[in-house]
Amino acid sequence: MRRLFALVALLSVCAQVALTQQRSILGTVVDSEGKAVAHASVATLWRANGNMKKPDGTPFDLQDEAQLREYWGRLGQMEPINATETRGDGTFSASISWRDRALFAMNAERTHGCICEIPESSDDVSPLVMRLTRLVTVTGEFQTSVKGDAVDWTHSYVELPADVTRPLANNRMISCGSFDRRFEVRLPPGAYRLDAYGVSDSAADIIDLRVHPAPRFSVKGSTAKLDIGKLDLSTAPPSRAVLEGEAKKTNRWRDFTEHYGEVAPDWHSVDGRGIDHQRNLNSLQGKWVLLDFWGMSCAPCLGRNLPKMMEFYERNSNDREKFEIIGICIDFSGEIGSMSQLDRALLPIETNVWNGKKIPFPIVLDNTLKTWERYGIPGLG
Repeated sequence: MRRLFALVALLSVCAQVALTQQRSILGTVVDSEGKAVAHASVATLWRANGNMKKPDGTPFDLQDEAQLREYWGRLGQMEPINATETRGDGTFSASISWRDRALFAMNAERTHGCICEIPESSDDVSPLVMRLTRLVTVTGEFQTSVKGDAVDWTHSYVELPADVTRPLANNRMISCGSFDRRFEVRLPPGAYRLDAYGVSDSAADIIDLRVHPAPRFSVKGSTAKLDIGKLDLSTAPPSRAVLEGEAKKTNRWRDFTEHYGEVAPDWHSVDGRGIDHQRNLNSLQGKWVLLDFWGMSCAPCLGRNLPKMMEFYERNSNDREKFEIIGICIDFSGEIGSMSQLDRALLPIETNVWNGKKIPFPIVLDNTLKTWERYGIPGLG
């Protein structure tokens, strides 16, 4: 079930983070008077449905419908994921990944907290000072009329507003799921946005509802509670998983391993640069060709893989007659239909991540799933 998968995926992402490039952040958690706070929890991501244990201490069986509903029904119970705990003097050492933007600290009672942005550069080793303030309980509800007012389950992410200077940063701070069309979280004063979606049919268990555009809200310390009201869930575009499932049912999808030993399939292109993208690979006969699949939704592609490809391409410019790299940009949203639109989307990446550089090798743009289907690729990045 997707409502179970959301939790499993959340935990899986956190497990994968441990395998990516890490760095340590040192800091101290203090109260409003500057006194050290011991046993505070510090994490990059929290969930607002409590831990994975029932009141008697035994773990929830999320395959059991009743226990699954009990777990998602514990709204407002703040629990960190992969947290570090402050020592007696309030100090801590937290391990973060390259995409983590901020740390969220709460005292043991979960009454006071602080969100502190992490310096982007690993050269800045100054310890963070996280000063706790009283947390505000933020609530809201969801409604919809597009599916006969049926909503089986909703899931929300509280995020920091996007920072154009850190376009690849992970802005998510809290996860909250509910069978009752509600969310409840605790936040310190500040500005936030809410990324929320829903499932209308429990049997199909497909995300088909979404709050769009994502609402923004501000939390002020002058109140203990904030109700942001009812939010409308509209029809969500088909997810990549749904589109892949449909392609497999109609035999349009073949796993990439089944293509070994075959002539590479033709790509589908709506635009391109640096190559006659309509001729496909025919114009590159006699060369070694690497197809690098990436997309604007793939932070590892933009932050790690593409810069490596760009560096390799430029370093081996003297052997350019022997090989070619083709960057195939897959736009799952279907919203980027030209190279000029892609250029605008890439500008913050070029400015703030690639040090002003542009992709030096040819680019092919596909805003459909056709190339994806033909190559049977399991993922980007």
